Amino acid sequence: MEKVQHNHVQAKELKLHVTQIGTSPKVVVFLHGFPEIWYSWRHQMIAVDNAGYRAISIDCTSCCQGFRGLRIAAMVGKLHPHRVSTIVLLGAQLPLIPPSFYMLRWMVPGRAEADFGRFDTKIVMRKVYTMFSGSLPQVAVDDQEILDLVDSSAPLPPWLSEEDLPEYGSLYEKSGFRTALQVPYRTMMQSCRLDDGKIRVPGLVIMVEQDYIMKFTGLEDYIRTGKVKEFAPNLDVTFLAQGNHFVQEQLPEEMNHLIISFLIKHCK
Repeated sequence: MEKVQHNHVQAKELKLHVTQIGTSPKVVVFLHGFPEIWYSWRHQMIAVDNAGYRAISIDCTSCCQGFRGLRIAAMVGKLHPHRVSTIVLLGAQLPLIPPSFYMLRWMVPGRAEADFGRFDTKIVMRKVYTMFSGSLPQVAVDDQEILDLVDSSAPLPPWLSEEDLPEYGSLYEKSGFRTALQVPYRTMMQSCRLDDGKIRVPGLVIMVEQDYIMKFTGLEDYIRTGKVKEFAPNLDVTFLAQGNHFVQEQLPEEMNHLIISFLIKHCK
């Protein structure tokens, strides 16, 4: 990763840690969820740079508490169509969530912080990556915390090495988890106040059949029947038979091919 440049950018009240590769005027911006960081897109950043694009990945862990990230990021093509040529999404937002699922637990301020605070940050990353990499949803009982669902000695997924783990742990040691949880979970129910919620730029959604989110009622039908195109009429959908929630790290070559092929088609 010697080609990666690290910068800090002040944008109003936000101080962002921004990484980039390349100098092309054709820019691909990568946005991650939790527990990921910019490093989660390392394989794709290198690939799009080799394909002639400039890769930029933003650390959402560095955003301020008030950043309403998830909804705004998902609607960036609607908000700035003159600056966005295409959008590629990995996975989809869940329509129905059981009350003991981690998303609702972590929406509660302080709940996840107390859970995570019992462990070293590298152990937290190990537990979360192991839990999210399965094909079945992990749901806690009332008197159980989410991280108790995974043993601390559980091996990492084969596509995530012990050498990768410190990249995640060291960043969260500096930033803490509060803002990282604010961006994808605690802003989920906030409205973007858009007059027209449709995304009209070309989009690609990549769904993984072995991802645990596919087990939730209604999601697969919503995607496969094309109902999702009511909100994104120029949307292509691809289903992958293999892989899991972190498919960009698990199957980087396949993901890189899908992303770059879509960029070549729509970003002249």
